Amino acid sequence: MGIGLLLLVAIVRFLLQPLFQIPFDQGTNWVSLTILLPITMVIYAVAVARRGGTFRDLLVLAALFAFSAMLFVILGIAVDDFGGIDTYYTGPQEANTWGHMFGHVVEGVIFTLLLWGIGSVVYLVAGGRKRAASVDSPL
Repeated sequence: MGIGLLLLVAIVRFLLQPLFQIPFDQGTNWVSLTILLPITMVIYAVAVARRGGTFRDLLVLAALFAFSAMLFVILGIAVDDFGGIDTYYTGPQEANTWGHMFGHVVEGVIFTLLLWGIGSVVYLVAGGRKRAASVDSPL
């Protein structure tokens, strides 16, 4: 469900300029994957803590969310630049499309670590380690 929501926001963000003619400065803050990613991670971190999951589960979720979002952005950049559709994903100052796309791969790694950190803090606050310890206890 989290990845589906990220995809939906990526598609809406893609369509804001070409379909609805909403200027970048007006629409970019309303549909932002950068804002949605930590919110999604917080929700899933609480769920992992309640179900007795581990930090490893959080890392997998963080990577799935970060790289899915970056894949959606990369696809948006590719359609924008190679398809000639003017969207929020690139601007006139973008000279190197491949470099821009690779930058989002690097951003996926950074976001994975950032989301894992956010998720880990939320997990601890939600009592995740205590629940995991009680679930794993043989007694």
